[in-house]
Amino acid sequence: MTLALDQLRAARGTPAWRETVIASSTVLSRGVAGLLASLTAPLPEDELRAQRLARVRVAEMQLYQAAQVKAGHAAGDLYGTLQTQIDEARAAFPEQFLHYLHQEILRTLAHNDEALLGPLYPLA
Repeated sequence: MTLALDQLRAARGTPAWRETVIASSTVLSRGVAGLLASLTAPLPEDELRAQRLARVRVAEMQLYQAAQVKAGHAAGDLYGTLQTQIDEARAAFPEQFLHYLHQEILRTLAHNDEALLGPLYPLA
């Protein structure tokens, strides 16, 4: 994409300007199409399993530790009140899939508000 933008800048004001714009837009549209295809491609089976496991683990926290979840919301520190459960869930996940657990905790327990996770929540 940078190459296409550089080509456009270099051709500005020359007789080949129109052809360069058309060629560059074709390159850019192919890049965007490839990006969209990669974003909409189905996830591999192991990633789907990781997503499902994340949903189950967070749903269990929400169901079985409802009072702690409520207290964590009130205190603005879900990790402080659910540290044992979150750490156990993190230990069950391979490193490359921890982001699914984080996304589910953030979405379901913290209602997409990172501040509710608390200051000691492990982001990595």
